[in-house]
Amino acid sequence: MQCRLYCCSSLPIRSIQCVIRLLSSSNGEKALRHTSTENRTAKWHKNGLNRPLLPGKSNFEKRNIFLMGPPGSGKTTVGHELALLMNKPLIDIDNNWLEPRWKTTVASKLLELGDEQFLEAEGRELLAFNHENHIISLTGSNPLHAESMEYISRLGIIVYLDASREAILNRCHKMRVNRIVGQRTKTLNDILASRENVYENSYDIRIIIGKDETQKDIAKKIQNQLQQQSKFYETTRNGYTKNNQQFLDTLQKGLASDGGLFVTRSFSPLALDELQRLVNLSYPEIALRIMERFPLGTFHPSHLRYLLSQAYSTFDKNTLPVRRLRKNQYLIETFHGPTASFKDLSLQLLPRLMQAATELTSNDKTKSNRFGLLVATSGDTGCAVLDAFARLPGTPIVVLYPNTGVSTIQKAQMQTASNDVCVLGVDADFDFCQTMVKDLFNDKSFLADVNQVLPGLHLSSANSINWARFLPQVVFTISSYLQLIEQGVIRLGEQVDVCIPTGNFGNMLGAFYAQQLGLPLRRLITASNENNVITDFIQTGSYDLRNRLFHKTISPSIDILISSNLERFIYLLSKGNFSMVQKLFNKLARDRYFNIDSSLLKQIQSKIQGGWTNENQCIDMIKKVYDETQQLIDPHTAVALHVADSFSKHDNVPMLISATAHYGKFPQTILNAVGSNEQSLSSSNDISALLENLRTLKSTSPMHHELINLPKKSVIHTKIVEATKSAIIKEIKTYLERFSKQ
Repeated sequence: MQCRLYCCSSLPIRSIQCVIRLLSSSNGEKALRHTSTENRTAKWHKNGLNRPLLPGKSNFEKRNIFLMGPPGSGKTTVGHELALLMNKPLIDIDNNWLEPRWKTTVASKLLELGDEQFLEAEGRELLAFNHENHIISLTGSNPLHAESMEYISRLGIIVYLDASREAILNRCHKMRVNRIVGQRTKTLNDILASRENVYENSYDIRIIIGKDETQKDIAKKIQNQLQQQSKFYETTRNGYTKNNQQFLDTLQKGLASDGGLFVTRSFSPLALDELQRLVNLSYPEIALRIMERFPLGTFHPSHLRYLLSQAYSTFDKNTLPVRRLRKNQYLIETFHGPTASFKDLSLQLLPRLMQAATELTSNDKTKSNRFGLLVATSGDTGCAVLDAFARLPGTPIVVLYPNTGVSTIQKAQMQTASNDVCVLGVDADFDFCQTMVKDLFNDKSFLADVNQVLPGLHLSSANSINWARFLPQVVFTISSYLQLIEQGVIRLGEQVDVCIPTGNFGNMLGAFYAQQLGLPLRRLITASNENNVITDFIQTGSYDLRNRLFHKTISPSIDILISSNLERFIYLLSKGNFSMVQKLFNKLARDRYFNIDSSLLKQIQSKIQGGWTNENQCIDMIKKVYDETQQLIDPHTAVALHVADSFSKHDNVPMLISATAHYGKFPQTILNAVGSNEQSLSSSNDISALLENLRTLKSTSPMHHELINLPKKSVIHTKIVEATKSAIIKEIKTYLERFSKQ
């Protein structure tokens, strides 16, 4: 536990500004360690993480709103508009606080004291600020004084006016500003560059300022963002609940107690000017700005920034590259994480979020301060969960996978996981495993037994039914669109199509949310294998499993008949009609089918389209791509490519295609499709031989470095259980009892 708390409590995020202050000297602004004590730094850090942004409307009405940003970002002019809009008095720190107290102009005081002493004097004056229920325009240099920022952070909400450096330079040039700390010895561009990290680590709410936005536009955005941050999450079966659910609640609970999924219809759209500001940012920085568009409640963005940085440090340098394949088709390579599938992009973050939630709620006696994971996998989720949580040990993990429904490599990745987890092969398909997990989450007797073995343990999910696991998937398509701009393929605002191999509908739902945020997506196309229930549903409005056979295919990660995230999609399109959603999915559980009305079907068909691929077409596509490009693709990507071809035969609009896994995870399929007769015949279950044969193929696609090391690992988890609830519960209890003695 000490290790876990240390991981979360040593964050170099908001506390960066507590540890250092960028001060000016005769040589210009320089970094000096703050004179406050280590305890003060820790206190400021703690406040930054635990302070609720909007603890309730009544309190919100009385809290100050501090506008922060560099010189020329519009703090004063936007402050005037926001004060009118929210009916609050305005205080401009320069004009209405410092100058009356100093009885001289700010420019004169800066000239008199010099940069370093001015910053200290300015900070001391801010420490005397004692108003409430005001709009306050800070100075550009206020954030450089850590002690005063700690103080005002307790008095209100700090809103960062995030304007581009180019816009700031233009405005300051026109305004002929002469009272900027460091201006005598440094260029304004250098000053802005040196302060960016300080601003980034000081805000509660970010407002990205577009090129042509007026002060009224910006003020309205601030008001909307303030309101959005106070929104709670809904469940697909009951809407808003009596117990207001925030982001951290959805994270810890995973599945709602009513059997539905947590979801939100409250988010801040991205205008094209705002989207432009994300071009050329790193993947973690893009992810931060997108996830901030959704209600985070008490979870602070500075905390999220740090966790994103840590999570994606396990990836290749280019976290999510987009590469042209052929014609107008571009692959989103989601497999550059440690287990070689798109699941890493969410699951390297999830354990860090869960540990943060554990620490942040540790003093709340109504909430569990320990969590465990119960996961169903069709292959990739299990691998990614086991790797991610092994990096942050101390969490009991149970993974259920269909014994004959995953690839040889996927099974090897799970069976070679660390010894303190429970990996169970089930003699059933993935839908059984997923249904079993949902059943166990709502089994009070089972949960009581779990708490007898491990008191205070709360079981959560790492599947995309968990909102916190799903949310990072919204970033995939946005990041990919931005890369097409960077590569010169499109210009900002031009439309693209997206095609995604679809099983549980998570990535497609992420693309839909991206579209709703404002991303210019023309067509969203789902691609299914022979388990094509989603394709049929889109075309007919009937979700019917009664006479549908389950097919074990060469693309096992989408061998799914019960698509969980479809429930969220229907809820969103029906504008939160939870009564209808509840009836539909209760009927599916009871009668194995449901039908939607023609109005809802038309809405669905206006948002998404779908197609499917049989086994022979999948094999042929792998070979065709290899012959044409010398590039190897996995079978799920082949499914998407086959469907994409049918939608873009006579179209030059760029098509983003999600390559959801590395080809090395499916060696038998690849060798059978493109290998020589000798290589194909040698395709046994010997993973060392399989991977070696893959490496002998002449290809532009390198082998994944983690897969190369897989044959060296010891097989530990070989337990197979029958497809009954009692057998699975027995194994879970045995594991938890063993875990409790560690």
